[in-house]
Amino acid sequence: MSDKVYGIDLGTTYSAVALVNELGIPEIIKNFVGDDTTPSVVYFNDDGTVDVGSQAKQTQVSDPDNACSLIKRHMGEEYPLEFQGQEYTPESISALILKELVNNANSQNGLDINKAVITVPAYFGTQERQATKQAGEIAGLDVVGIIPEPVAAAISLCARQEEEQTLLIFDLGGGTFDTTILKTRAGNVEVIAIDGNRLLGGADWDQCLEDLFLQRFIEQAGLDEDNDPSLDDDFMTELRVAVEDAKKMLTVRASTNLLLRFQDKKQRVEVTREEFEAATSHLVAQTIEITRRVIETAQEKFPNLHVDRYLLVGGSSRMPMIREALTEAGFNVENTDFDLSVAKGAAIFGQGELPTPEFSNADADAASGDSGSKSLSGVGLRRTVVTNVLSRGLGVCLARKVGKDEYDKYIYFLAHANETLPLSTTLDAGILYDGQSKVSVDLYEQGGETETEEPEANKAMVSGPSTTITGLPYLHAHDPIDITLEVSTEGVATLVVVEPQSGKSFKAEAAVSVLTQEEVNKAKQQIALITTRS
Repeated sequence: MSDKVYGIDLGTTYSAVALVNELGIPEIIKNFVGDDTTPSVVYFNDDGTVDVGSQAKQTQVSDPDNACSLIKRHMGEEYPLEFQGQEYTPESISALILKELVNNANSQNGLDINKAVITVPAYFGTQERQATKQAGEIAGLDVVGIIPEPVAAAISLCARQEEEQTLLIFDLGGGTFDTTILKTRAGNVEVIAIDGNRLLGGADWDQCLEDLFLQRFIEQAGLDEDNDPSLDDDFMTELRVAVEDAKKMLTVRASTNLLLRFQDKKQRVEVTREEFEAATSHLVAQTIEITRRVIETAQEKFPNLHVDRYLLVGGSSRMPMIREALTEAGFNVENTDFDLSVAKGAAIFGQGELPTPEFSNADADAASGDSGSKSLSGVGLRRTVVTNVLSRGLGVCLARKVGKDEYDKYIYFLAHANETLPLSTTLDAGILYDGQSKVSVDLYEQGGETETEEPEANKAMVSGPSTTITGLPYLHAHDPIDITLEVSTEGVATLVVVEPQSGKSFKAEAAVSVLTQEEVNKAKQQIALITTRS
């Protein structure tokens, strides 16, 4: 196996793979059809083989029941799917995409590489990140790193930069959106603040454009409720495929049209860019709100913080409405290579993570500050040191008295999104009532974009017997309970709870994955037997 490392942008709608070449320059590896990006779509054939990419996307039109897309939105969730009589998890479906990306890249270059750095949205929590790593393992890869997409983009765009700059990465992809403020200089990336929405992306603009074409077709064709084309699966599938191309056309033209057919009706339907922008203004407003919010968060940490560059990343950032809205909001944005920066940065980061014995002399060690660093000819990037922040708040479930013998459960956040990692924090809690014989303290992760103390709005990370102390001596209300939360550089949370009088305690590490190692091994065997093709 080669010591080279692929950088993989495992996207919601499109994925890309990059490699640092012999000159130290990161390059995108085109797929079999010559494209820089591959649709993140999987189609399950009845002969047991699987199509990944453009062919899968085309076949999805005629047979959507055996195709899977947008699976990234379910990473880290219990979300079983069945195709052709076999059950798959989001991790195993993502593994099929990764497997084909690497197989294609190796075939195109006559290489034998199995190492990869895979990127994730900045706001992915510990569970989603671990799920992504497991997807790589299931695909048969040696995952040498999982890094946030904006960090990878910053590495790609600022690899030669020696002076420190503060960047805002505006990353609008096909299925997710995030904004990140970070400080960069050669060899160092410090994340200051992150924010985003995992359910906001280009697919939502597609939906709005689809609705525009549909409603206009119904009006032009004079259809009524008894002849509703939205209830026809074939019509709607063809419309959805055509809409994506129409959206791209509206990026470069003031209007576009589609020829739509339903029953005996045929109409050429036109939609203007102005109409499209009006229909999606609420989506654009969300991105502006989140962008302003991340700046406010960063300035709370560093009151004198000034953003030097605003960089557009992600294919959906190409839409003119995005640049116009950001400009109107006072942000002087710059274009990048949109879809490709993330994969390139992941490749640079990955190659820097590998030790290189020939650079172990004293001069190299002094220059890098790390005897295991990798010097990249041409790029001149030493091993990249990333200082990250917590992507979502972490809290414990407590109770408070709201009436006689009535208690209300709520989440008290011990650590908040955008705190620098690693971190350690404590809380002095207390016994609820006289004679309480056990204590339960469950760990939760923030569920939405902002913190809320409602338990059902958050995600339970550790709960049950592992977070319960039993057999306590007779205690009185308000007697102390000591709670400590530690979060590692990788975002792994450890909860320690001690009852001082008895000395009884528990220490629990957050369950960072849905799949057990046994389930990962089983999925790895399942995916290894499946032939993938583009």
